[in-house]
Amino acid sequence: MSEQGLGAQAAGTAATTLPASRSGFRWRLISSIVLWGIMLAVIFWLPPTALYIFMNVVLAIATWEFYRICEAKGIPTYKFWGTVGTIALISGSWFFYRRGDRVELSYDFDILILLVFTVGVFLRQFPQKLNPQGIATMAVTLFGLLYVAWLGNFITRINFASPQGRYLVMYLTVVTKFTDIGAYLIGSTLGRHKMIPRISPKKTWEGTAGGIVFAMGSSVLCVKWMPGTLGAVGLTLPHALILGLLLGAAAVVGDLAESLIKREAGVKDSGTILPGHGGALDLVDSLLFTAPLLYVYLRLFVA
Repeated sequence: MSEQGLGAQAAGTAATTLPASRSGFRWRLISSIVLWGIMLAVIFWLPPTALYIFMNVVLAIATWEFYRICEAKGIPTYKFWGTVGTIALISGSWFFYRRGDRVELSYDFDILILLVFTVGVFLRQFPQKLNPQGIATMAVTLFGLLYVAWLGNFITRINFASPQGRYLVMYLTVVTKFTDIGAYLIGSTLGRHKMIPRISPKKTWEGTAGGIVFAMGSSVLCVKWMPGTLGAVGLTLPHALILGLLLGAAAVVGDLAESLIKREAGVKDSGTILPGHGGALDLVDSLLFTAPLLYVYLRLFVA
């Protein structure tokens, strides 16, 4: 093909790509606004049960999507039982945590659920005669329960960690999502050095640094703007800086972790329910790593 032909083809490709990119960004912006509106309503304006229902719906869908990704790789899963286990974990924590005198039973209930489902996947596998990947099926089913449900359920623990729990959930969401926003903005404008192209071809070191800076900035602003709530928990400016750094780094790892799973399975998005975002697992992938970290930090270092 001649140079003129190549130039025309490149121009045509660019003309086709730019509107699609803008359209994708527009849908991403609209979805983000809608999601933030739902989050604010669920946390601050609707009855407490709304958060329980919201978490069940989002994490159950995310668990189901994880199993669908594994099946795209050719690994059979017991996705129905894994999704039931997700709802059971969240429901148990919700019931015991809201009863302040029975918090310790929540940990025992988690152990019970994991024990029941560990034994359950063996029982489910016993009658299977045509599944040559029995070990992989059982392992992936249990891993999905741990990866999505158990890690995501730390949001419930944070919510009931103190009377200001709902503000802590909001703080967690803001810092985590601002990491994603910062990484996207800085990476798309200044990104030059690829981070781990084998896993995430578009992620750059510049974008990662930008995401962590955004996380630290949003963490500090949250603590300064809500001193009567986050300050009452014990979050001071030094805590805000440290948590911004830690949560920003954890959010990046969480995003890379899901990218690794999708890349292995040859899947672009976990689902299509959120225009511009993908699926529920794409929405919560970073939170699955930041929620446990925030909970542990609060327990160990914050009065």
